[in-house]
Amino acid sequence: MKTFSALIDALIAASPERRPAIEQLIHDTFVRRKAVLALDMSGFTLAVRRDGILYYLCMIRRMQKLTLTIVVSHRGELVKHEADNLLAVFEAPERAAEAAVAMIQAATTESVSGRPALKFSIGIDYGDILVIDRVDCFGDAVNLAHKLGEDIAEAGEVLITHRVREQIRDASRFRLREIPLSLSGLELATYQISDVNA
Repeated sequence: MKTFSALIDALIAASPERRPAIEQLIHDTFVRRKAVLALDMSGFTLAVRRDGILYYLCMIRRMQKLTLTIVVSHRGELVKHEADNLLAVFEAPERAAEAAVAMIQAATTESVSGRPALKFSIGIDYGDILVIDRVDCFGDAVNLAHKLGEDIAEAGEVLITHRVREQIRDASRFRLREIPLSLSGLELATYQISDVNA
């Protein structure tokens, strides 16, 4: 993060002539094409108010342990857990979609044991992003994945963008339903994944 912050500081202070070289250095060092998975736990505000913060912190910890295992097993990289959110990146959008479905299924299975139910909403997008390893990532695909996962997807729902759908080699493996969306005047084709076909 120090290197990234230093380069951003240099970009801020740079003359117009120097800016393109610094921008190129940032691009070459940090830009990667990735699938971005953003997960949000549903019901945070209500659960904290009703049951207290320690109750919900236990639920967050359960989410962290459960999702990290799934991210790793699907060849993804955890970027960060922050409050009741998870941010992860994957080389292959198909792996991100498989991981998302596995997370929804695991939350359902894990909650059957008498513990309070974990409920996740997940958004996935794909594109060129700035990746600062194990710290953060930035870019349009990150913003859209967050928007889908935090604001639009319902509990137990996975939403992917058309960019993700296009990169999945065998889309018939997934049960997909197209959901047209309008976000800030931008028309988007998104898809709900309900399951992975056997």
